[in-house]
Parts: sequence; C-alpha cells; structure tokens
Amino acid sequence: MDKLNKRSAALGAAMIVAVVLALVVPRLVSSHGLSAAELKAAETARVASGTPEQRFALLSQRHTNQCGLTGSNLDKLAVRGRLQGSCCRPMVFSRYVQQVRGLRPYAAIDEIPADPYDIPISLANRLIGDGDAITLSRVQQATYDRAVRLSDEHGPCCCHCWRWHAFQGQAKKLISTRHYRAAQIAHVWNLEDGCGGSA
Repeated sequence: MDKLNKRSAALGAAMIVAVVLALVVPRLVSSHGLSAAELKAAETARVASGTPEQRFALLSQRHTNQCGLTGSNLDKLAVRGRLQGSCCRPMVFSRYVQQVRGLRPYAAIDEIPADPYDIPISLANRLIGDGDAITLSRVQQATYDRAVRLSDEHGPCCCHCWRWHAFQGQAKKLISTRHYRAAQIAHVWNLEDGCGGSA
C-alpha cells in the first residue's frame, strides 16, 4: 500500500510537471506577453542550459552583434531575434567564462543580460527606449559621467552602436530606479563588454 501511494504520488508529480512545461515552454519561445522578469528568468535558464564550452563554440561563430548596427537598425531584425557573437575581436574563452560568471549575481535584475554575447533584441529595444524616456537629474547625471570615466571602454561600449545606446539606457534605469553608484555601473558595463578579446 505504501509503495502504491509513493508510485501514485510520483506519477501525479510527473503529470503536474508535464502540464507546467506544456504551458510554459511555448511562452518561452515568444517574448510576446511575458514580463521583463519572466524574460530574464528564461534568459538565465538559457545560459545555464549548456556548458560554457558549448555556448562559447556556438557564440564565437555568430556575428549578428555588429559595430555598425544602430538602435534604429534593430527593428529590421526579427522580434524574437538575438544579437550574438562579438563585434570587434574574436571571443576569448577565459574572458567569456569570467564575464558570464560575473553577471550571475545580477540574475534578478531585468535590465542586465545573463550573457554579453547573446542578447535578445527585445531587451536591447527596451533599454534603448529607457534611454530615450529617462532624463537624469543633475546628481544622477554626475553619477553617469563618473561611470563613463571608470569603465574600461570609457562609456557603455567602445563605439556609438546599438550597444552604446542600449547600455546607456540601462545605466539611466539602474541609476534612477535602483540607485546604482558610478562604480557599480562601470562594473556592469565591463562585464557586458561584447567587443571580444581578453579584456
């Protein structure tokens, strides 16, 4: 009798998991209707789904992340598209692992990607929109300006591409709503660097 109850409980649990997956998986395929938190959870799960070696092998061969790609050009790509790969130099495995590990503590922050070389266009568009919509106060702008000086690229990116505008919007949002300091913004920008290379 006890074995039968355990077997029934296990079968019931398996059925519940199957139903949940049937409901959730289709929603993860499309970002339509998902909240920013749900999208971030899906991205974090996506990064965790493969080994670093597997993800590096894939992303180091992708080239949709380009220097000449501006914020307005993103609309020409598929809504469910992704910006993948490095834009300037080849990716370096040790640096890639360091960046992804460094971004893990920000898993609960919707504005920060889980992987700097695999960014959903939906996130990039949202961050660019934040940059257009948010006007920083004088004190907040001073924080932003200090972050620019502290960051490795002296700004959100090395050039004024889509990444610059997206991560500028990200910084405005983090400063104005989460009260990030300049050093925190610079640290996030350094971890998100998608230019390739070892540093």
